[in-house]
Amino acid sequence: MKGRCALKLIDERSKELEAILDSIKDAVCIVDSKGLTKYWNKGAERLYGISKEEILNKPITEFFPSSLLHRILKEEKTYEDIYNSPKENCYNISSASPLYFNGKLVGGISIDRDITDHIKTTELLNKTKSNLKVLQEELSAINKTRASFSSILGNNAKFREVINLAKDMAHSDINILIKGESGTGKELFARAIHMASGREGYFVPINCSAIPNELIESELFGYARGAFTGALKEGRIGKIELANKGTLFLDEIGDMPLSMQPKILRVLEDGEITPIGSEKSIKVDIRVIAASNKDLERMVELGTFRKDLYYRLNSVIIDIPPLRDRRDDIPFLANRFVQDYCMEYGVNILNFSNEVMDAFLDHDWEGNVRELKNIIERMVILARNNKSNVIDINFLPDNILKKRINRTEKKKNSYDLNTVVWETERKTILNALEKTGYNKLKAAKLLNIPRSTLYFKMKKYNIKDMPKY
Repeated sequence: MKGRCALKLIDERSKELEAILDSIKDAVCIVDSKGLTKYWNKGAERLYGISKEEILNKPITEFFPSSLLHRILKEEKTYEDIYNSPKENCYNISSASPLYFNGKLVGGISIDRDITDHIKTTELLNKTKSNLKVLQEELSAINKTRASFSSILGNNAKFREVINLAKDMAHSDINILIKGESGTGKELFARAIHMASGREGYFVPINCSAIPNELIESELFGYARGAFTGALKEGRIGKIELANKGTLFLDEIGDMPLSMQPKILRVLEDGEITPIGSEKSIKVDIRVIAASNKDLERMVELGTFRKDLYYRLNSVIIDIPPLRDRRDDIPFLANRFVQDYCMEYGVNILNFSNEVMDAFLDHDWEGNVRELKNIIERMVILARNNKSNVIDINFLPDNILKKRINRTEKKKNSYDLNTVVWETERKTILNALEKTGYNKLKAAKLLNIPRSTLYFKMKKYNIKDMPKY
């Protein structure tokens, strides 16, 4: 009797749970550790048009080859808010997590939210040439302005020390000098420091290397009405005054003209500015963060940068390490960037081949994080255009690819798979071109690849059109 009551109670609890999950509008799916579908709620039936009877106890990949559930079972890793297109003309935002019982992986759960209508609306707006691009640019600018320390990515121990130092200094009013190569994220650090500082005013950046020497004073200090020929009649506020109660970011300060440096020093010491053509000083409360990719100490020795200004700025030095000195961050950054760009360009999340990641780890990254980010955006676009599910070595830029090839050739290893694949693919393409009389359309069909991919590979292997005899 007790056994029957217990079974009845379990059955009732199961029905209650099913009723709760069925009331959720989003699609909920649960699979076991083998990837077999064990639960499929009504939201999933509505979203995908697949009934419980059709899918239960069958592999999820049979219906959705790119399902996140298959991935999280393999990686035992949680994914949140991932753009996904599990089947044609269906778009959603997916989250998936592994399920454990007594510390053992027993399955996974996913929740999908339908955004198909939003995607189609966006496509319609693009077709009608709306102002969406302008709005996106404005939103992008706002997001950049509000960059916080959470947007600075990296797990390298030395890099985390630099971030912690920046966080510690953020709440003070002390001036900061940020050192680092181009592309290391100096402005990102400066914006994060400003945001964490709690200062009421604006973050005002000015690139000292991008402004002509004859204009930099008026740009920084502003000018009074009728100050000089060509000046605006009503005058103009300078960047320093605009940064009042905020942060003035002097990027590439090593390029500031020597004649301007004592005027900046006076602002730091007195907290006052005098616009060009005015006799009235203006009191300002600013926090200065300067940045440079040059050796300012060496410039001080050479007399090309004022010693007193340098020591006024370098109360705290934040030295950002180049990417080549934190190579352990490269896989993390690369995977994060590829997820971001896949979502931006409407592509299912792509994986890197081992050869690509090896090439990334070998590269010197003179352009640092900015170079890595730009290259990954390029590779995502190429993968999308070539309908590839993997970012492989074919999409690497020539400079990285040639470096990789040279290192491979130096090894002179006849068993090196990269070398064998490289030589075999090049020879196969040449054979197909010769067989078809260098007719690229026929050669592409023979090779069973898109013609665009053939053009790409011909360029990659330096294969010219039909040779002239």
